[in-house]
Amino acid sequence: MKSISKIVLAALLFLPCPAIALDAGTQFIVSGGAAGNGGGRPLDWIRAHQVSTCKLLGWFDLPFIDDSSFGLAGQASLKYQQENSYDTISYINLVPDIDLLRFYYNNYSEKGGFSLSLGRFTVADKTATIINQKIDGLYLGYSARKMQFGVYAGYTGLLNAKNTLTINSSGKNYWSSLVSSSLYNVYLGHINKVIDDYQKKSRKVNISDVMRTVDWAAVRSDVGRSLYVWAEPYFLSSASLTFPYLIANQTPYIEASMAINTEGPSKIEDEFDRFYITGGLYGPLIYSDLMYNISTTFSTYGDKSSSKSAFDGLANLSKLKLTYFTNFHSLAISGELTYASGNNGIYDPFYGFTSSPISYMRFSPEHSSAIKYGLSAAFKPTREFLVTLGSDQLFSYKENIVEYQGWQYYTELKLQCTSDFQFQVKAYRFLAVDSTYDNTGATVTAVFTF
Repeated sequence: MKSISKIVLAALLFLPCPAIALDAGTQFIVSGGAAGNGGGRPLDWIRAHQVSTCKLLGWFDLPFIDDSSFGLAGQASLKYQQENSYDTISYINLVPDIDLLRFYYNNYSEKGGFSLSLGRFTVADKTATIINQKIDGLYLGYSARKMQFGVYAGYTGLLNAKNTLTINSSGKNYWSSLVSSSLYNVYLGHINKVIDDYQKKSRKVNISDVMRTVDWAAVRSDVGRSLYVWAEPYFLSSASLTFPYLIANQTPYIEASMAINTEGPSKIEDEFDRFYITGGLYGPLIYSDLMYNISTTFSTYGDKSSSKSAFDGLANLSKLKLTYFTNFHSLAISGELTYASGNNGIYDPFYGFTSSPISYMRFSPEHSSAIKYGLSAAFKPTREFLVTLGSDQLFSYKENIVEYQGWQYYTELKLQCTSDFQFQVKAYRFLAVDSTYDNTGATVTAVFTF
């Protein structure tokens, strides 16, 4: 026990541990893309919404004992993003962030074991649709041959909202707050303020005089605040219980999660508490090459601003996925069906917690009041080359009425050119019944690892 206590103390105080090697590296990610309301005609692309991104990240893994089961891992990033659009003001964002900083301990054997994470790390619910983001908190997992248990609890108020979009009580994410905090708008706001003062005093507006009059100390202060925008403060917690291969290689699970609004440095107030319980089952269907995954989630929520109780309404998200694996170039063919309740029957609209668009439709609808089904295929022509193709149809489901919204098709190509260079291309098109919601886009990404 004394030796374990010394190890813990050394880790917490960042004292060097002898004979332990630090593993570290960096990545540089460059991407550029555009999305337009149309079929790719020249005029549509000139008017497209264009995004260019450069991201530099560094990571490290510092084990405190020889078997690397106990240590400290971290990752930090700096992202530059410029967005241009013909119908909105262009803006520039500079986003520094700590993506990962956690103490970890893993103790596993053939009979099972447990794991512990403490700090900032990424969590996801079983559907990977409701909650899928970073938190600052604690995770504890236990695994045995026929049972797995996991629980986490954390806080979101210290995250950078520019890297974590949360769904609010209206079913939308907080994208507008990110636009207002862009570097472009910070500078523009101060300059416009001086121009307004000149006009009120009936003075001639001269750009040289304006630039000399701007309070650059205030600009620098606002720029500093715009780099890191505090996320919405919520207490997140979840507990899951899984029974691997319980009967005939079938794996059932159950998971309960909640998000409770609390206080934090963010100025955004959206007291929208949410509670979720998910049940699911996955495994081989008939034979091992055909797999299925089915889940259903019931949720309830309360909006304190409207004095609505957390248990006044009930919502549902259900998903079914079938995947057939072949030996032909690792070909996998999948069919998927998603239902997210709206104001229909006994259900209210379903709202997740982390923003997760259900389709490529323009204006990015969330998993709410919708039905979607589709087919996709993934295969590897060579070991280094992965190709994904897919197509879906989307329906809205509100007030007990199902309405066809449109369909989409998409492709994604990933090529691992060398061990430290990856090239990706993603393209999609959504054809809506109302052409206002049409969307055609493509993104090219290069990832360099050092």
